[in-house]
Order: sequence, then structure tokens, then C-alpha cells
Amino acid sequence: MSKSLSFRLFGLGGIPKKARPILEAEEILVSDEGMKGRFVARNVKGPGKRYIRKIEGFSGCLVITKKRIVCYSYGKRQIHIAADDPKLSNLYVDMPGTHTLSISFESSLFQQGWEGVIEFRFHTEEAGPFHDLLLSLGAQQGHADKG
Repeated sequence: MSKSLSFRLFGLGGIPKKARPILEAEEILVSDEGMKGRFVARNVKGPGKRYIRKIEGFSGCLVITKKRIVCYSYGKRQIHIAADDPKLSNLYVDMPGTHTLSISFESSLFQQGWEGVIEFRFHTEEAGPFHDLLLSLGAQQGHADKG
């Protein structure tokens, strides 16, 4: 799959330079960067934020090491959870297409004062390996608002 234009031109959506050596030291199991993706928020309420439905494109990366799962979009950390954290069972993963990975969750389970479903959709050739590894770590199959 082709990388996002912002990644090809400016490197946006790559693994941040400061994070790369830390992640490599933890032994990267699967990763992809410069992925095209969509951030979807449904009925999300939080401090200073309210979205009935928000869809936003991004260029980002997803990395799974032996110790953690991290996602960055445009260099901002969006998901950061230890591989052995019991909250991992609150993540839902799905593959709506051959090269599409969906990670969704109820925001109140990860951020105090928030509520509503947040989803990240990644377009990557690594969708299958990401999906299988996340399930083996304890994530659930499906979508957060469908179960």
C-alpha cells in the first residue's frame, strides 16, 4: 500500500524520533508508519470537547512491542497501553477490509471525564498481523459500540 502523501513529503505519521529507540529496545513485534487512516468519534464528550460524529483523516503509525501498543497520528500519541494491562480487553479490533484495521474503545474506560466511542481505522498491509496479535494480547473482536 502506498504511504500517505504527508508522510512521503514531510515524514508526518512516522514513528517519532525520540520514541523509536525506546520501542526498538522493547523488541517491535509488528509496526507500520505513514499509514493513511481515519479518526472517528461518536457521541464523545470530554473536557471542552463534544462530537456527535466527527471523522478526520490522519497519517500515523501503529507499533506493538513486547511491552506496549502505541499509536501516533501526526506525531501526537493517541493510544498508549501496556501489553499486559487488563484494560487491553476493552479494546475492540476488527478487519472491515483486507488491508483495513479498526481499533475502537469506549473513551470513559481510558480517560476520566470522557465518554463516547473512539475509533481509529488504519489502511495497512499489516492489518492481519496487527489484528491477530492484538487478539492474542487480549483485545476483543468486534466494534466498541456493537460488542
